[in-house]
Amino acid sequence: MANAELAATLQSRLNLSSPPVALTLVQEPPAGVPHLDLALPASCAFWRRAQTELFFATAADHFHCPLGAHVMGFALPEAKMSELMAEVGRMCEVTYVREEEVPRVPRIPQEHAGAVYGPLASFPLTPDAVILWTTPLQAMVLSECSGLVNWADTQSTILGRPGCAAIPQALSREQPALSFGCVGMRMFSEAPGDQFLLVLPGKLLHGLGDDLFVTLEVHRQMREYYLHRAANLTRAGSAPSS
Repeated sequence: MANAELAATLQSRLNLSSPPVALTLVQEPPAGVPHLDLALPASCAFWRRAQTELFFATAADHFHCPLGAHVMGFALPEAKMSELMAEVGRMCEVTYVREEEVPRVPRIPQEHAGAVYGPLASFPLTPDAVILWTTPLQAMVLSECSGLVNWADTQSTILGRPGCAAIPQALSREQPALSFGCVGMRMFSEAPGDQFLLVLPGKLLHGLGDDLFVTLEVHRQMREYYLHRAANLTRAGSAPSS
């Protein structure tokens, strides 16, 4: 399924309030993709802009949030690494992050020169990941159709801070990553407070439209089953006692 078709399928079948955003990590600027000549405070700030605009952002463009740049797999210069350590130290000091968590924060292991962001509907590259804002219901549907919810397999968890850690988590496990987000992500991406961040790895996009159709049909059948069961219970409760 082409990017445009997949974007239309996701929006129509899930009734998304925001368009899906695609990103691809690259070693050099792709031809024809403009560089975003604008300073933004964090990696997650790119996501909101990418709902309507295709652009390339260098590694250095991400350095305004050293933690986010680190999570995204960009090599930090010494000054920015010092800034990162100071920032993490402050987070631990106010107990926003526990010290034992710091070494376990997910990070994309390969280093890249930059990233291309843009609307999935018009994205010219093969996405490494697709970023969605979802309600609990929409997250439930996507989690089920992609195999994230599976009692026979290792159970996944909903991630927390930093919100951008959902990207390396999705890429490394090759399954969706669902996140509450973090204070910075909520602020800089202007994410609605009643929605989750859900990241789909590119390797799951093939066939996702068909899987989504099947899952929604299963949900329709289950709703009919539950309605029928509830109606039977209501009739039984109203029947006169003998």
